[in-house]
Amino acid sequence: MERYLKLFTFLPLDDIELLMSHQWQNKSKRLAQHTLAKEVVELAHGAADAKKAETAHKEAFSSGTNTFSLGALRNALHTIDKLDAPAKPMTTREKEISAYKQAYTASSATQASAGTSPERPKSEDRNVVTIPLSMLQAGSFPRILYAAGLTSSKSEAHRLIAKRGAYVVVPNSSSPENPTALKWATIELGMTADPSHFLVDWEALIVRSGKSKIQICRVITDEQFRADGLTCPGWDDGVATGNRAGEEQ
Repeated sequence: MERYLKLFTFLPLDDIELLMSHQWQNKSKRLAQHTLAKEVVELAHGAADAKKAETAHKEAFSSGTNTFSLGALRNALHTIDKLDAPAKPMTTREKEISAYKQAYTASSATQASAGTSPERPKSEDRNVVTIPLSMLQAGSFPRILYAAGLTSSKSEAHRLIAKRGAYVVVPNSSSPENPTALKWATIELGMTADPSHFLVDWEALIVRSGKSKIQICRVITDEQFRADGLTCPGWDDGVATGNRAGEEQ
């Protein structure tokens, strides 16, 4: 972590040394990791997004790396709900401002560098992806890891599971002492459990690759998924193809 802080932030070396001394005194607080996440996001996206990232990172690991914070999940889903909420009618002035912004965006789009990704759907957040319910079938954890963006292919997901490097949050696994800290379970090779049995709050599947690469998967019906114009890796093959063929018949 000290090396990463020196490479990827502009923090003074004295501040990094002080931070690392606190880190060694209590590793469970993950002070260096929180700081690194905040500094990198601030450089890339600005202070506002950096504050959100820092808060989300702290919430996700507030109970240590062996559990996941239920508060972090609900905050993320609440943010998505606000993004999806119907917009209020705009005033004439707001429409003029909106039109100006759209015109400016269009004129500046040609100046954007190659390789920039298109704007994500409004229901997507950096920490949340949306997947269709049909993906949650027995033995489909490799497909879900791929759809969640934790692996570059389903075969890589199989290898990750084989190495016991993939995890899923277990619903209702908190203890009376810490009712908002849900436990992680290792996804076993050949695991035939129905991923829908791991839904938290009936709408989210939380998966992890390695120690800290976490992805919240918001699960919606296939009808809503199509109606919203959403897509995800693996959606055009396997389960999705079979379902569509059945519907056409």
